[in-house]
Amino acid sequence: MSTVTIDLGVIDGGWDHVDDDTAGLPRGWGLAAVLAMLLSLVSAAPAPGRPHEVTRQPLRNGDYHVAGGALFVLDSDRTPTPVEAYDATDGTLRWMFTPEGLAQLSYVDIRGELAVLSPDLCRSGVTGTTVAVTRATGREQWRAVGVPVRTPPGGTGTVVMRSLWSDGCRALADNTPTAGVLRWQLIDTAGLVQWDTAVDPGTRVAVDAAATGATWAALLDGAGGLSTVDLVTGTRTAPVQGIAGPADDLVAVVGDLLLVARSDVPTGSTRITAYSRGLVERWKAQVPTGIGSPLTILPCDAALCVSGERTAAVDPSDGALLWIVPRALPAVAPGGAPAMAADTGITVPPGWSFLAAAGPRVLIGLQTDRDTLLAWSDRGPAPAPSVSVPGALVSCEIDAALVACATESDEVVLLRLP
Repeated sequence: MSTVTIDLGVIDGGWDHVDDDTAGLPRGWGLAAVLAMLLSLVSAAPAPGRPHEVTRQPLRNGDYHVAGGALFVLDSDRTPTPVEAYDATDGTLRWMFTPEGLAQLSYVDIRGELAVLSPDLCRSGVTGTTVAVTRATGREQWRAVGVPVRTPPGGTGTVVMRSLWSDGCRALADNTPTAGVLRWQLIDTAGLVQWDTAVDPGTRVAVDAAATGATWAALLDGAGGLSTVDLVTGTRTAPVQGIAGPADDLVAVVGDLLLVARSDVPTGSTRITAYSRGLVERWKAQVPTGIGSPLTILPCDAALCVSGERTAAVDPSDGALLWIVPRALPAVAPGGAPAMAADTGITVPPGWSFLAAAGPRVLIGLQTDRDTLLAWSDRGPAPAPSVSVPGALVSCEIDAALVACATESDEVVLLRLP
């Protein structure tokens, strides 16, 4: 229980005795009134350093997401997957939805008044199906074969990618030619297809990995022609020769840049040429990544992280080297954005663990006997502990002032941090 101290001021004189009976009150009334006041103060004031726990629910080895003012709990070990939505204000159950005949679901994306539910393509082992339900009631609005592309928030339509399972899971991640036809479709809130753009087999596909979401993609066909697709309108440009070819190790898109990378074995580095979205050359750089590891280029806060045996950050405006660390990038979140930037000055002290990231800020935790101490690390010399949460937290998601965390006891807790 919290401790509340009440300053009664300076007492100059002695106490004047007042008998309860002479005051016309039952004996003990004065003491009861003081106790009641103390209890009201204690209940009104949250414990210092404690967040407000909105709700705590069993996770059942499933997935969770916090978005759009709700906590979504997906029992993704079951097929079809039951989905529960809890109100982030008071923790009450808004609705529960089990899509008939639908396979495993793992992700939630908010699009206007809809919650778009989709599978983890690699984990499901199948092409997958996406279903959209109303955020208020959980009523199904539409479903489509494929998985959503991680596009910027705020739009009302959903770009769904249909492909072979192996293409969607591996070919796009490895930047290798697709084995089958890949297509993108924009589906509006009514479930109608607004545009449809197909990509031929044998094409290397690079989807924009911008942290805010993808707005375009680059396509390198088998004949060496490079074209782009606008993921807002579905418009595809005519192929241009001479930008990239089979000898290039990586074709990547990050924000407004197309990046073509090739390993330089004698120097142990990677040569990168950056182009604008209109395929105009912007800069060239030689980056000391080492040789022999898969190459990736992803956003790291305001920089570009080029990872091989080592990770080097370059300035996206001119390719200048900013820093280098002797390791590859950490885990990559669904859609291509890094789950945590490499060492950009944000350090995780010994004993602490990474829980979540929100832009340049990283939420870290330190487990104690019964609680987890939370702190924000934002390039300061040392993180300042902010709140303590009951239980051992293993991972978190952040949505504005809301934080949802999985615990070691297979629960998910929704917190509103002070």
